[in-house]
Amino acid sequence: MLLVSAAPKLGLPLEAILRDAVLPPAALGQRGVPIPLSAARYVWSSAERVSGDPVLGLHVAETLDVGTLDILDYLSRSSASFGAALSRFIRFAPLLADSGVLGLHANGGHAHFRHVAPNSVPAVSELLAGLTVLRARAFSGEYLRPVAVRFRHHRKRCGAAAYERLFDAPVEFGAPCDELVFRREHLEVPFRSADPRLCEILEAFAQLRLQPQSGLDAPPPAAPSGFIDEIRHVLRECIAEGNPNIDNVAERMGVSPRTLQRQLREQGTSHRALLAETRAALIDQYLASTSPSRHTLAAELGYASARSVSRALRRR
Repeated sequence: MLLVSAAPKLGLPLEAILRDAVLPPAALGQRGVPIPLSAARYVWSSAERVSGDPVLGLHVAETLDVGTLDILDYLSRSSASFGAALSRFIRFAPLLADSGVLGLHANGGHAHFRHVAPNSVPAVSELLAGLTVLRARAFSGEYLRPVAVRFRHHRKRCGAAAYERLFDAPVEFGAPCDELVFRREHLEVPFRSADPRLCEILEAFAQLRLQPQSGLDAPPPAAPSGFIDEIRHVLRECIAEGNPNIDNVAERMGVSPRTLQRQLREQGTSHRALLAETRAALIDQYLASTSPSRHTLAAELGYASARSVSRALRRR
């Protein structure tokens, strides 16, 4: 666990923290074994309590050397650009920890790196945001500054200076999810440490570690388990705006329509299937709360006509 690596540098009493969390030291010492979110919650809550540091996650992020994140660090560092590194981090984050769903999508001139987790741990959310910004600056050699930083948890009583020093950007609390917002062109910022061949080797190895039960001959998935959830989220946004076609969805995800189609095929689904599924879920919500007309449903859900809504209802 990352806290174990940071403890000596920050002077944290690790044994006392683990004792307070009622966990044996061996529980966090297995390299390559993801830490369950439930265990992380106990340990980080204990660490904040024992250390008395309200922004411990940020301080840990500033302390961790490159390599502490294991293969995720080296994959990110060898990527061609910030956007490519984020995509790989999202895909292979389960190798490090069960930390919820990560996603990246572009919307207009901005790129949104999101973290969604039920009962998320504030310190872990701040650690993730801090590491993302600090690693981007270190690997690119540029002072990448977010447009906005948002956290789901509420503002703490102190520690404002730590947020200002690390992010140098407006920080909001009580948001719907954890989110770093960058200018869209930041995704194209090249990494000085890029190494295409090394990246290719590391990615193949990471794919094997991600699906150890599949065997060497099984094709690895091209997207993480949270990928489909992110598509559903984007589809809901696009439906609300009246344009859920694949071009619009692909633009928000920061990929081409052809790439999105390929990724969905490799996940065993399609844009059309997910759109139908998302609309069906929204219809259920509407019908549960009110009795809208077919014309209202058509307007709200982006159907071409009331007749299309009727056909969709008959198929359910």
